[in-house]
Amino acid sequence: MRALYPLPTFSLPPASGTLSVADGYDEPFVAAEPDPNAIALPPPAAAHPVRAMSPRELAALAHELYLDGSLVLDDYLLLGFPSELHPSFDRTIGALTGRKAQPDRPRDLIREWENRLADLHASSAPLPALLERARRTLGLLRWLETPALGKPS
Repeated sequence: MRALYPLPTFSLPPASGTLSVADGYDEPFVAAEPDPNAIALPPPAAAHPVRAMSPRELAALAHELYLDGSLVLDDYLLLGFPSELHPSFDRTIGALTGRKAQPDRPRDLIREWENRLADLHASSAPLPALLERARRTLGLLRWLETPALGKPS
């Protein structure tokens, strides 16, 4: 589920810098000079379109997030190297699954990882390390889609 937050709508104050009760305001508005000691907050984290992203775009996004410190190395290694970018994908995984690599085709990456996790659970002997890797990757993708959820720990 994706959280939607409506954008606030504000009307700009008049150029004169004063507002009166007649304008619908409770108190007069006096335009202040910018405070040189004020600290600007960073912009809110943007949601990334992981439900319509190609594996190559995900790799580029993971690289950017790693460089700006949003991802630690372990998380970057999970997200930044999709298997379809590997040169021998068609001879290995592709030969087993019957599909060719399409690293530039946008797709729902969250749904793909949900399916991978379900396949791992359905296998005869799921490996705990593979299950944990799939869960972690899915959690990171959901965080990228809706940063307000908070990064998985």
